This record gives sequence, structure tokens and C-alpha cells, in this order.
Amino acid sequence: MNISKQDVLGGLVNAALLMYALILSPTIIAGGVGVEFFGALMTTTIIVTIIFTLANGIYANVPFAQSVYMGENAFFAFSLVGAGIPFATALGIVFWAGVLFLIISISGLRKRFGQAIPKNLSLIWGFAVAVFLLYLAFFDAGLFKANAVSGMPTLPADYKTLSVIAFFFLVILIAFLYKKLPEAIKGLAILASIILALIMAPAVFNISYPALNFGIEDPSKIVFILNFADAFNYIHLIIIFLLIELVDVTGTLKALVTPLRLENEEEVINKVMHVEGVSTAVGALIGQPTVGTYIESAGALAAGARTGMASIITAIVFIPLLFLTPFFSQLPFWLLTWATAPALAAVSGFILVKVLQEIDFKEDPGNVFLILSTFPGIFAGNLLMAFVLPMITLAGLDYFTEKKISSVNLIISLFGLVTLALYHY
Repeated sequence: MNISKQDVLGGLVNAALLMYALILSPTIIAGGVGVEFFGALMTTTIIVTIIFTLANGIYANVPFAQSVYMGENAFFAFSLVGAGIPFATALGIVFWAGVLFLIISISGLRKRFGQAIPKNLSLIWGFAVAVFLLYLAFFDAGLFKANAVSGMPTLPADYKTLSVIAFFFLVILIAFLYKKLPEAIKGLAILASIILALIMAPAVFNISYPALNFGIEDPSKIVFILNFADAFNYIHLIIIFLLIELVDVTGTLKALVTPLRLENEEEVINKVMHVEGVSTAVGALIGQPTVGTYIESAGALAAGARTGMASIITAIVFIPLLFLTPFFSQLPFWLLTWATAPALAAVSGFILVKVLQEIDFKEDPGNVFLILSTFPGIFAGNLLMAFVLPMITLAGLDYFTEKKISSVNLIISLFGLVTLALYHY
């Protein structure tokens, strides 16, 4: 495999653009499954990122990086584990979803499944994820807390003005840098906000950092703990995870593969899909929810990368980060959530803007009702309900707008009703 300057630059750009996720993702997951798992989660996040970014480079020969999906990690942590499903069982659900995804990809049915999911539904799911993550970012920043009696958001009594000012300063800084930076490295604004937040924290909160400690945080408490059998009690959730991954990866790969102008485009997409299925299943084995290709890989393309060598370089750059996991594990968890809150707000804001630009309200005003149907789940902090209620709404919208119900929307709505009935509150 030849090494070009463009691939080297693209690999370095990919690593820089994706680095924020290696801190942000374990912080999100630990917030739902337990702060004691943060160190192990960070270690395995980096491990799956290295292994499957390498796989994309060697097997699929594309400059695309993989890591734990944003959105799916929050869904896993707060709507499954946070709702009472044991951590091990939730990992089993993700594992079987990954296996099904791999089977669909190998069998050639992937395209049919992807096309069967209505575009407006996939966009509404994106809206729900973005608003939920934004809500989570504001909570982590200390802008509000849950009322102990009503559960409704309320301003905290110990409102730390300096920390809130710092949060908004960092969000504005991200927006400024995002506008000023070249297209290929716009995402660096997000990483910069985390680094700057950690630099500012001692002054904002009057704290000091522990000594820099090198090593690898022990991941054993979450490795191979998944419960394969009990996951079958939640077949409806396995299917939900499968559908969400299909929606995510289909949109991401379409955006990334098109600029490559490949003659064997379908073959390349299938290979990346194979990696996606394996990465999700293996990720679950070592304690991680859905793993997949990141849209930030567009930065490598903008830098001129065109082959898998860029992915190999990206993976190599991530290896030293494993030895910093003990340092991050020693930090107070509230500090990690505060430091990553501006990045989370920015990521969710970018998703929200993109989704709202694509939703067609003029030709299909029924999309307004689909958006409204996500609110109960979002306000309750339950992404599953934010996904399921729009599914149920689809058939009703068909009937009131078209006077007939499409078979696909009817099946989706019925499945949504079944999921709602089986959900453990």
C-alpha cells in the first residue's frame, strides 16, 4: 500500500477530529451506567477505535475512522441501563443487533432495509438525539438540575456563575473557530474546547490536578460481562438498535463514499458495512454500545486522503492515548462532565441544524407532529420513547393526510406499539 502525503495528513486530521469522542463518549455512558466504570469505558473506547479504524483501512481500504456512536451511547446509557435493564443485558442487546447487522450486510439485504425506513422518520430520530444531547449538555454544565420532588428542571441553589460564564464562553469559542477554520479541520474546534476547559478548570473551581500518571486503566470490570441469553427478552430493543444503526451508517457512508468517486462504490460500502457489524458485536463484548464510522472522516477526505493508509495512521496516533487513561480516571467525574459539556452542546447543535435543514415542512407539514411526538420522551430523559412515539404516529399521519396507510408505515407503527407495550417503566 503506497503512502502519500495526502493520506498522512488525512490520517492526522482524522485523529485530531475524532479525539474529542474518546473523552466525551465514556463520559456520556458512565453518566448512565455508573461513574465507577469511566476508566474501563475510556480504555475500551480507545481500543475499539484503534482496532476498527485499522479494519476500515486494511479490509475496506478507506480513510474512515470508527468509534462509539454519539446518540446511540446516550440511548444505551439512559434509556436502557438507566431505565433498569442490567448493564450486561443491555450489552447483549447491542451484541445481537450487531450480529443481525452483519448478516443483513453479508446477505445483500442492507440496501432494502435502509430504503424501507422512511426518510422523515430517520430525520426525526436525528432531531430527538440532538435535542436530548443538548439537554444533557446543559445539565452537565450546571445550568439546571432536576427538582427532587417534581423531577422538572430547576435552577440550582448553588448557581456557580463563573462556571456558567465559562461554559457559554467555550460554546461561543467553538462557533467562532468552526466558522474561521478551514473545512478540513473545523472539527478541531470541539477538541479545542475540551482542552481549554481542562486548562480553565483550576481557576474556575479552585482545584488542582493530580500528578500525571501513565499506564492503562484496567477494563476487566466491563469486558466479557454481557448476558447473551437475557437479551432475547428484549427482541424489540434489538430491532430498534438495528434500525438506528442502519439509519446512521447509511447516511454517513453515502456522505463519505460519494466524494471518492469509486467505480466499485457498492463493494466498498459493503466492506465498511461488514466492519460495522463486527465492530458493534465486538464492542459489546468489551463493554461498548454501537460502534461505527464517524462523519468526521470527511476531514480526511478534505485533506486529500483517498486510501486506507490514512485510517492506519489515525489508529496508530490513538495508541499513546491508552496510557493517559489513569490520569483522566483520577479526575472528579463532575469535572469531566463540565469540561465536555460545551463539546456536547456543539456536537448536538451541529446535528440539530443539519437535521432541521433537511426536514421538509412545506411539502409534508405532518413532520411537525412527528417532531412534537418526540417531546414526551425527551422531557422524560428517555430516548427510546422519543424514537417509538414518532413510529406510532406515522400510520395516523398517513391516514389523515393521504386517506390511506402505506404498508411500511403500518408495520413500523405496529412495531412501535409493541415496543411501547413491552417497555419496562
